[in-house]
Amino acid sequence: MEAPVTGYLEGATIERVAGILLSGGIAVLPTDTIYGLHCLAARDDTVAAIRALKGRTGAGGLIVLASDLAMADFVIGEWPGDSRAFLERVWPAPLTAILPASSTVSKAIAPRGAVALRVPACDNLRAVVHTVGGPIVSTSVNITGKEPMTRIDEIRRAFPGLGAYIARRGRSRVLSSTVVNFIAGSPYLVRAGRYRWSD
Repeated sequence: MEAPVTGYLEGATIERVAGILLSGGIAVLPTDTIYGLHCLAARDDTVAAIRALKGRTGAGGLIVLASDLAMADFVIGEWPGDSRAFLERVWPAPLTAILPASSTVSKAIAPRGAVALRVPACDNLRAVVHTVGGPIVSTSVNITGKEPMTRIDEIRRAFPGLGAYIARRGRSRVLSSTVVNFIAGSPYLVRAGRYRWSD
């Protein structure tokens, strides 16, 4: 078995991580919030593998990352109200928007026709998504119901055998992204997090 990619998300590592995702692998990566488990959004088999790793048995959706608003357009079925103009001003940011999913988004990711989407405020993570050429799944590194893990060595012990374990430089982050629902046209806060949201 090939050794996993380790180190930091920079330079040649970005290309190597993109290669892992394109080949159907799973990568642990630092995000603009907490560590995440990542895979191609288009690979239903790998999405199912991530759900199994986390012990996710319900029908809840998973967060999807886009590299920019142009990529987001392919994920969104329609932009309610002025949501696109608002998010164009805000993104990249640790703000996850719940929006109507396009028909190209798997039911495993958007089971109720709504997708949780973010353009992350992390240049190198966006570079990975851009290199892959399509959206990727990003979900917290934890067993469902447990607190997200914040140390890469702890993550590697708990989830062995993945394609990459990429460490964060500096202090670990403990806050998830802020989640806001835009579907009804009048956005409302679903989960408080790193992005400061005021109604």
